[in-house]
Amino acid sequence: MPSKVAQNLFNNLRKSEIIKDEGDRIKVHSVIGAAAFVYEKVRNAIDYNEEHLIRKNAINRILRRKLLLEKVILENYLLDKHHHDNISEQLLQELIRAKYVENDIPVTMIEVIDKIIQKYNLLINTIKENEGNIDKKVFRSLLQMAAVEIEQTLIPPKKEAALARAMFSAFNPRIKLMTRSVDEKEKELQLYINCYRALFKWDESMLEYLMMNLYYPKWKNADTDLIKKIANNFDKVNKEFQKHLHHPWKKQIYRILNKKAIVFWIMNDIYDKNEKDIDDIIANPDELESAIKKACQKRYKEVRVKLRRGVVRSIIYVFFTKMILALLLELPMDLYLSGFINYTTLTINILFPPLIMLVVAMMIRMPRKENTKKIIEIISSIIGTGTVKKDYELERPKHRGSVVGFIFNSIYALTFIFSIFVIFWILENFNFNIFSSLIFVLFLTLVSFFGIRIRRPVNELLAVEKKDNILSAIIDFFSLPFVSMGRFMSEKFSKINFIAFLLDFIIEAPFKLLIEIFEDLFGFLREKKNDVMDN
Repeated sequence: MPSKVAQNLFNNLRKSEIIKDEGDRIKVHSVIGAAAFVYEKVRNAIDYNEEHLIRKNAINRILRRKLLLEKVILENYLLDKHHHDNISEQLLQELIRAKYVENDIPVTMIEVIDKIIQKYNLLINTIKENEGNIDKKVFRSLLQMAAVEIEQTLIPPKKEAALARAMFSAFNPRIKLMTRSVDEKEKELQLYINCYRALFKWDESMLEYLMMNLYYPKWKNADTDLIKKIANNFDKVNKEFQKHLHHPWKKQIYRILNKKAIVFWIMNDIYDKNEKDIDDIIANPDELESAIKKACQKRYKEVRVKLRRGVVRSIIYVFFTKMILALLLELPMDLYLSGFINYTTLTINILFPPLIMLVVAMMIRMPRKENTKKIIEIISSIIGTGTVKKDYELERPKHRGSVVGFIFNSIYALTFIFSIFVIFWILENFNFNIFSSLIFVLFLTLVSFFGIRIRRPVNELLAVEKKDNILSAIIDFFSLPFVSMGRFMSEKFSKINFIAFLLDFIIEAPFKLLIEIFEDLFGFLREKKNDVMDN
């Protein structure tokens, strides 16, 4: 008989189907929508984001734009005059035009989204009243949380909740505490949070919203009293959230769960493919094994497509960023330092990063048969007993002494410096000046980081532990500093992305306003046409 964990998972997946609301739908013009869709594609190519975060980030961007260009909207949102030109309706129309959501949103959703915006507006204003001001980081965090709630209201994460609960139930009995410094409840909260990290790669804003609902179960339909209660204790609440987001056990638990996420996705795929026969399949070992193999092959095929898409997006992002730097900095510095433009070094600097990205992508290998066997073994264990076979012990994170830490960090830094000197020496033989060499190294670090990033979909398929060897250890020793630097530079670029800033605040606002004007114009013409036809 299947375990309770398996039964609960499949029952919850049955309940996760979204029932569509009947009634009038929000309408947008198809021609106008096509223009908005093309713009969003360009915008997302310029600002490199994880694919699963694009919609949430777009909602946040719309809210932020409305706030900066129409300051009174969020600060005085309770005034009736602002409901006349409703921000929630405009937001939904933008999402539909850009195809972030289906063109099937009921008109009643406008009021639902409106209440969410009002809720966060009241929370922000109450914090301002209590403290005299609101920290910019806190404000951005609350705006991100509002975007998460809006997205999850439009597309409820019922399937995600079912899979996370199943993963939690399977691993909670097997993850053991080896220290008494943290109680069982804290371990369980960390385990639950990291189930969402491992399965769905949720970012901090999504996890903060998850915790808000765990700490305050009535938050989704919060009344004024609850909102003010949270605002009055927000500093304490925020510190509690940050503590769990950056918990010392975060990395240990995530590493355990990350290699098992594919197992639960395969179980979900088996259910989707065989919903009516799922009970018979999980009761028959041979049929279950066959279903797992088919689901794995389908996943591997889908990831190949996702990998190609990720490579193209990475190459576009690196190429455009490199072109901008070449035009704004490299050409002028060439003229200043050398007195002429070195087209050879410029061409190498522009073409080398995308070519490296292409080579890295070609070297990525899909999982082998051993991986599928491991997935079959784990799923059979979960369906049979409700848990994984192996026990995992959580120990207090190691804290190296200051002397040992200094020595290791020094070796790490010297390795990076040595590698940089070798690269500079090679580039000097190709007549690179100091600035062109710096640009080359900068993009080499970015490409190193993106190389790791585009491999992620393939790594997420792996249930087997990757075995290290001497060659891989040497490569890691010299490449990790570049990857770390690339990650740091990528985060900095995302904050100072000139093109994204230009699009957001100089091009996007008037473009979206023009879109709305044309939408109204087409609506007016449609009304006139109907009047003529009716008469």
